[in-house]
Amino acid sequence: MTPPPIPSEDEIYETLHYDAVVVGAGLGGLSAAVHLKELGQNVLLIEKGATYSGRGGHFGVADSSLMREAGLKNDLNELARQWITMSGNNIDEKLLWLFLRRGGEAMDWLLDKARASGLVPRLVDCRYPSAPYKEYWGAHCFPPEGNIRGNYVSKALYEDAVKQNVDIRFKTPATQLIRDENGRVCGVYAKDEKGVLKILADKGVVLATGDIGGDEEMCRAYAPDALRTHASQYVPVGQNTGDGHKMGLWAGAAMGEEVFPLMMHPQHFAWLSFFFLFVNTEGERFMNEDTYVQGRATAFMRQPEGIAYSILDANWIENLEKSLAYGGGLFWGDPALKHGNVWTPEGPTRYLNSALENGTGVQADTLEELAEKIGIPAEKLTETVARYNESCALGEDRDFGKRKELLFPIEKGPFIALKMGTVLLQVVGGLAINTRMEVLDTERKPISGLYAVGDTTGGMYGHEYVTTILGNSHGRALTWGYIAAETIAEN
Repeated sequence: MTPPPIPSEDEIYETLHYDAVVVGAGLGGLSAAVHLKELGQNVLLIEKGATYSGRGGHFGVADSSLMREAGLKNDLNELARQWITMSGNNIDEKLLWLFLRRGGEAMDWLLDKARASGLVPRLVDCRYPSAPYKEYWGAHCFPPEGNIRGNYVSKALYEDAVKQNVDIRFKTPATQLIRDENGRVCGVYAKDEKGVLKILADKGVVLATGDIGGDEEMCRAYAPDALRTHASQYVPVGQNTGDGHKMGLWAGAAMGEEVFPLMMHPQHFAWLSFFFLFVNTEGERFMNEDTYVQGRATAFMRQPEGIAYSILDANWIENLEKSLAYGGGLFWGDPALKHGNVWTPEGPTRYLNSALENGTGVQADTLEELAEKIGIPAEKLTETVARYNESCALGEDRDFGKRKELLFPIEKGPFIALKMGTVLLQVVGGLAINTRMEVLDTERKPISGLYAVGDTTGGMYGHEYVTTILGNSHGRALTWGYIAAETIAEN
């Protein structure tokens, strides 16, 4: 909450002048900088790391030319209701509808640049297909030679920025915003290897600095559950320290939510969790396994040591295929399955074999032997499995209400236990903004000259990140950067 001292004129070794400054070279910042340049603006992009950044593999929007070509069309009214419901009615619906309506335009803009960079965009068929966790079409990926890493998308935008002669400076962290006598944000101080830069921006500053997950003090203040996960898998390591959030606060900004929502995945140990039978380290079943990715991650985090095990029997492939008519999505289905391709067990089998090889999964001929390998009392595990199998035989889950269509007994060896734990990917809350990407003050009025995009902003989620469209955090960053550029160019 306490801003650093304003640099003295003696500390400043150079003053630069631009129409706009974008702080952060991730997806949102690159989107803003590239589009600003296209719109005729003189823009500087600064980044505290040594290069641009990108992560993840899915980029979600509600509509795109790729989707239309595939004959996929979402009912936006239904999608919005689902999103709002999954967010506990605790979002800014204006922002949601802006994303649903403009995301396709931003995605089409990106598709052209991705193809020019040699990427082959495709749609991903990985969704939970039914209520109450229904997920919708819209996950795009850009795999070079089968890889779905998001860094290639940032690379495509970076290459476009270089082609357009965008001024880019790496290893140049912003430290504080500059405000004129009327309170308008008119620039930013930054540091590079030579010293302090004073960067003036006639039309405004865009904060695109990512989330707060790497700053323990900010997490304790805004997202304490982030500190309960096994690890953070944010990359580049050490970049996500809430720099834009802090600069916004020091300029009088308000946060979009009191407690920030988290994006968590149950992938700290084995990659797959499925839906069969989950037990904790005491051998007890603790939940209805029929839930979406965030539900599993949250439930695992509540268990002793934050650890759970997914128990499979020899029929797991056959039963998994049957389950996909009722459930699915991340860590249940196949996260890289191309839309239009027929599901095969190849992907899940590859992930499972990897777990067995690296020790996050174990296999045994009997349940007693399996229990010994994972350190669970054999009597307790066999008792839990027997109780579960009775529910499967009855077609009624007497303990947690799992649908009968997803009740498959654990009875035929060899048996497998996959170790599961929760990791933090991002803290998806932040500065309050309006539909022009202008940062709002504590009276919910725009702070002139200050904009924010991506995970530096809030308002889109409730108590947790929702996968109503898989990869929508990336879609939001892309779209918000695209819109921020338009707003600034209009001024």
